[in-house]
Amino acid sequence: MVERARKKGGFKAEKNEIFQIFPCDEIGAERLILVGLGKKKKSTLEDIRKAAGTVIRTVQNLVRIAFLPVDNPREIIPVLVEGAILGNYRFDQLKSEKKEIELKEVSFFEGNSRFPESKFLEAVALAEGTCVARDFTNLPANLLTPRKLAEEAVKLGKKNNIKTTILNEPELKKLKMGALLAVGQGSQNRPRMVVWEYNGGRKNGAPLVFVGKGVTFDSGGISIKPSQGMEVMKGDMGGAAAVISMIPVLGKLKPRINVVGITPLVENLPSGQAYRPGDVLTASNGKTIEVISTDAEGRLILADALVYAGKYKPKYVIDIATLTGACMVALGVHIAGGIMGTDQRLVDLLMASGERSGERLWQLPLWDDYRPLLNTTSADMKNSGGRWGGAITAAKLLEEFAEGYRWAHIDMAGMDNQEGDHPYQIKGMTGWGVRLLSRFALTQSGRK
Repeated sequence: MVERARKKGGFKAEKNEIFQIFPCDEIGAERLILVGLGKKKKSTLEDIRKAAGTVIRTVQNLVRIAFLPVDNPREIIPVLVEGAILGNYRFDQLKSEKKEIELKEVSFFEGNSRFPESKFLEAVALAEGTCVARDFTNLPANLLTPRKLAEEAVKLGKKNNIKTTILNEPELKKLKMGALLAVGQGSQNRPRMVVWEYNGGRKNGAPLVFVGKGVTFDSGGISIKPSQGMEVMKGDMGGAAAVISMIPVLGKLKPRINVVGITPLVENLPSGQAYRPGDVLTASNGKTIEVISTDAEGRLILADALVYAGKYKPKYVIDIATLTGACMVALGVHIAGGIMGTDQRLVDLLMASGERSGERLWQLPLWDDYRPLLNTTSADMKNSGGRWGGAITAAKLLEEFAEGYRWAHIDMAGMDNQEGDHPYQIKGMTGWGVRLLSRFALTQSGRK
């Protein structure tokens, strides 16, 4: 039946091509939907994830749908699960009229293979964690201030039995976080820093530490951005959203590993109290930074957070941030995030997790030749090395504060916002990074 319909209907099985057969009495279904994956030799798990998203978006008017993988269901079903959940996502919390979706049941045929339930639950957790991050980043800045995001993190921590702490402004001052505090001083919405601790490994075992940039709105400050497109800057806390949204993933899957999340949260606005170009800030490790641009603020809040990460004597520290437009120029959008670091094995492990999760990374150099671009006569360094190599010079600044441990920096600029059509990402914020970081943590815990 399928082959006959394929020949008559001209189905070529190109990537994300949909072909529907009506009716399907022979198999007891209202319709049979074929989705193309392209040439088999070039087909990847990400192609399957996209195919699942394409199908879900095609059939949301149905009540039930069943996926039937052609082969290798043990490997393919988890990816189908992710694609289906991600493709079914909608952000309509703020709309007075919500679009009704009929789809209530999705099932997967495993054939003769024994599909482990743990892999199914893992895929669900990764996808649902991504949707949590999408909700955070899609919310406008008037509804998700630093305080509100911190409170939401605490709620997630309580729900998943993970210790979550908010450091308020007085505590940040005691820690001498002059860089972080300066960025937030122009806003009435005062800075916070969220720290969560998941203890699933051996007692006193060196944890993985994830640090996420959390600028809940970035106007650029005194170095104000152009007004066109500024509304997207509600998502400049995408790194923090990814780190905070790991809480439910770890809470559900309970891997045997220790993990810490650190998210500095600020709002970068201009006012009579805002920090200025030319100011010199002192970070919590005593190093001084001359402000060249108040729109290069993400590296400043990460600097103090990276110093704080050292107190945990970590195995690895990974920071993730919507940091530079330069990374978008280098790698494009929706293709890959940039990665740099002081430990090549860590970089390689993260890149492997990116390939597996569909949130890919590409390595940029972190050569010392770039460090002189940060030199200034007024301080130990300046916060902008200029236009050329901007993603790398931003990472070189962060390196000054990532001392005493193995560290990698992920620049996710361009990956956070989907402007066009995508099989499993509707227009809006993507929740990028949750699957990447969670996959890395699960792999480090010994899960295959």
